Amino acid sequence: MLPYTWVAFAGAVITGTVMFVSKAQVYWHNPQFQLKFLFMALAAANMLVFHFGAFRRVADWDDVLPPPPAARLAGALSLSLWIVVVFFGRWIGFTT
Repeated sequence: MLPYTWVAFAGAVITGTVMFVSKAQVYWHNPQFQLKFLFMALAAANMLVFHFGAFRRVADWDDVLPPPPAARLAGALSLSLWIVVVFFGRWIGFTT
């Protein structure tokens, strides 16, 4: 699944860039837009830390239940951060 997440993230960046360009002068100064991008950056950092950290030992997870704490923390952080990104993304539409 991990390659699909990177493809989906790249697709979101491309389509989001196209939307941003349409009203860049309005979005750039919108606090909700800025917060959305802050949390997207945190989510991307979480993906990188997970990929180069806990995921490197994914083959060992079949023998260990539940998954290691680092993997569980990365999953919880990812879910939380993306929920916040969606929240601020929706809020942008009500403030521009």
